[in-house]
Amino acid sequence: MKRVPLIMLFVTASVLACGPFISDLLPVETVRPGDLNGYGYRGEIGVVRPHFARRYLVQAYRRMTGQGPLRAVGRLKPFYDEAERDAHQQWTELHVRVDGKTPGIGINRNIGDYQFIVNCLGSAYAAAAKTLSERMGRYGAASAEVRDWLEAQDRVFENCTSEHLVLPDPPPAGADAFVRGDRNYQIAAAYFYAMQYDEAVRRFRQIAADQTSPWRPYGHYLAARALLRQGTTAKELDRAKLAEAETEFRGVLQDVGASFLHASARGLLDRIALRANPTERLRVVSAALSTRDVGDQELRDYESLMDTALGDTTVLDYEAVPDRAALAATSEMNDWILVMQGTGPGAVARALVKWKQTNALPWLAAALWKVPVGSSDVPSLVQAAARIEESSPAYYTIAFLRVRLLALSDRNDEARAVLAGLPASAGLYGKGPDAETFNLISALRFKLARSLDELLAAAPRTVVGHREGAWNDAEYGAPPKGPEDPVFDDDAGHVFSTRLPLEHLVMAATSSALPARLRLRVASAAFARAWLLKRFNHALTVAPVLRQLSPSLAADMRRFETAAAAQDRHIAGLRLMLRTPGIHASVKGLEDDEDQSRQELSRSFDHTFRRNWWCGSEDERGRYAGGPDGTSQVMQFLYPGNAVPYPAFLSKADIAAVQQERDNISALGPAPNYLAAEAVRWAKARPSDLDAAEALAHAVEGTRWGCTNEETTQMSRAAFQTLHQLFPKTDWARRTKYWY
Repeated sequence: MKRVPLIMLFVTASVLACGPFISDLLPVETVRPGDLNGYGYRGEIGVVRPHFARRYLVQAYRRMTGQGPLRAVGRLKPFYDEAERDAHQQWTELHVRVDGKTPGIGINRNIGDYQFIVNCLGSAYAAAAKTLSERMGRYGAASAEVRDWLEAQDRVFENCTSEHLVLPDPPPAGADAFVRGDRNYQIAAAYFYAMQYDEAVRRFRQIAADQTSPWRPYGHYLAARALLRQGTTAKELDRAKLAEAETEFRGVLQDVGASFLHASARGLLDRIALRANPTERLRVVSAALSTRDVGDQELRDYESLMDTALGDTTVLDYEAVPDRAALAATSEMNDWILVMQGTGPGAVARALVKWKQTNALPWLAAALWKVPVGSSDVPSLVQAAARIEESSPAYYTIAFLRVRLLALSDRNDEARAVLAGLPASAGLYGKGPDAETFNLISALRFKLARSLDELLAAAPRTVVGHREGAWNDAEYGAPPKGPEDPVFDDDAGHVFSTRLPLEHLVMAATSSALPARLRLRVASAAFARAWLLKRFNHALTVAPVLRQLSPSLAADMRRFETAAAAQDRHIAGLRLMLRTPGIHASVKGLEDDEDQSRQELSRSFDHTFRRNWWCGSEDERGRYAGGPDGTSQVMQFLYPGNAVPYPAFLSKADIAAVQQERDNISALGPAPNYLAAEAVRWAKARPSDLDAAEALAHAVEGTRWGCTNEETTQMSRAAFQTLHQLFPKTDWARRTKYWY
């Protein structure tokens, strides 16, 4: 049996899914810091965000109040517990050595209503392996005693999952005291795992009274464990059982012979306090977390208590929190965390009141996050932020919030002056901002850029997290150990897609400021837009860039470049488009690892994710405002309502040009429709051009794998019919058997 604190009852659900599996590439994490090691172990808190998970807000509060880092913050439970796995493996290996059979490993027991408990933990198998090894040494691996013990233990472990009690046989007649003690322990353990707790308690107490039993020191401890499990797995918390368990555990602490169990007994007494008197337990662990370097268990207790009170969420309706005043009264730290995670006017008011009362650094950060633009408190908050020195653990949090608030208040020149004093690159091990913090600084510079050069310099961001799975798994979000290509966030996607005129987009594509992969994406959009708008001079300017960055396009691009007449150039561009589904008329913001894996423009249709061509500017406008599922932290922090302004360096004429270009492209509709219509027009104008047959075939296929609307079916049928009417004997017609 496991000799550490009880695993709580919980509900789970399994979801079966099929690949492919992709993960989002995040320049700014959502509920956890990007640099978990620096944040958790070294206390480098970077830019603290309001909707961090509570363990990270605990660390932020500690550091802002002068405490050292709480290293437990950085220790997350791995999805696969190595100790658990090792215990199972050790038990299996010994089992095979004794009887040649591989045992089943039972863990969870169903208790109805789609709930289960983790009934047999790894430590139970580790204890069994240790005992088996000792008995093999005492009696011999081939002895009857060892074989009988193993058979009995297998029956004990059947109760891990069985809904019916499975008991070992009584000890053999004439067995020595050691064998009898083992068997009595095994029978009691079988009752425990079978959830027949009253009988288990009775038998463990008998073991405690048996001076001949090798398990005597465990007797009262295991009786207490059974009572604790009984009290906490009941439909309603059984406080009487918890009180009885507490008495047993306190008795264990008085037993000198059970001294090796004292630490575990004290931990289980804390578990009882957590369930029986959660408010007092929260007060105790909060005081410890905010003032001392405590261990993992206190932090887990704190998270459990706060999750019970508030739910497992990082966003709270502040005024709707039950017993908010009582919860805030448990500690100043909890008051602050409630405000940081809280939404609504109540959280705003509390942040401002506490800042004015205390002038404390955590409350300054909370007030800067919460204060509305236009509030009379903005000037004094900005002044207070300016007084925070670079040596402060909160320096980057306050500096970011100071610039953010100035920018949101249209005090852009002041914001730029502050930005000018912030680092020009990320640092390592506290020597400058971490990559995530620098991404946020870059996002501010991007928003406040006064030239295209400044915009391009601030657009690339470093990947700090791969969002896949649960945030609190140790494996979650761990980027590869090697360097990764830079990415855009949604602010860049939005600006390049909807806020720059074609002329500036071409300038961005021909500049060497962007990394090659990102430059290719901008150049792709510039070329596609120029072709759609029939501004071939701009397309010709971008063409050499695309040839260089996506060599597979070279032959098709040269045909475009060498075309003599405008109509020939249009057709050459159309052919290139239809042969290159990976070309887009917009620039995606947040990416996933599938996007990042593409170093060239795809020449084949994406049948999995259907990322082919474009949808039309009106569709793109929503697509690149706030991330694929609204998770872009930069958009949430810097662009309320996803209202992205035009860059400061654009003239009124530039802005009018953007709007006109977007309207013109939007009028063309989704790419599959437009390209199919143009392919039909080409074929009918040049019925002897066999390249038109290929174009029509690609057009039909593209209507299956791109953005569609109510006209797509008609366009696909027209392309199909034209192909079979004009080019019936071509291989392209033979391959294209259906238009739907």
